[in-house]
Amino acid sequence: MFDAFLLGIALAMDSLTVSIVNGLKYHNYDRKAMFISSLSFGLFQGLMPLIGYILFIPIITYIERYDHWVVLVVLSLLGLNMIRESLEKEEIEESSAEFTYKLLLFESIATAIDALSSCVVLPDFSISPYLSCFIVFLCTFVICLIGHSLGKKIGLLLKDKAGILGGTILILLGVKCVLEHLNII
Repeated sequence: MFDAFLLGIALAMDSLTVSIVNGLKYHNYDRKAMFISSLSFGLFQGLMPLIGYILFIPIITYIERYDHWVVLVVLSLLGLNMIRESLEKEEIEESSAEFTYKLLLFESIATAIDALSSCVVLPDFSISPYLSCFIVFLCTFVICLIGHSLGKKIGLLLKDKAGILGGTILILLGVKCVLEHLNII
């Protein structure tokens, strides 16, 4: 069970980063949006290893070849858009207030796609893969709730620089994913 908890924490880190960024960007992010975002990140992080476990090797070997590039492209596009919006002073108030579920879906998939390959460790755990994935879901959900709150507090301090910081973090997260996959870091 401890292994599943550690896996949950590890898999939640990308979602935590995006949660902090969302908290930075959406200054009027309400509790409902934070809850739904955390739930979405948790569901995707918990479901991806389970999908990988059920479908196992054929899909994993195919996705492992390019999942890091998908993450880089999606997070870079989101990050660049966030930076662009931050630099357009007139639109900053409108765009920073807009939270869309379409964006949340893209963020959830982008941060969880690499979790698909974590299914290879599930058979080694002393508990069922289903319980392991539920623990991953819970860890991600709680960690993201904390991340949204942190991002909101940091955002109040940074004001108009928050979008630039958030966009930069998203791009760096995508670069980190590629560098890890290429065994550079």
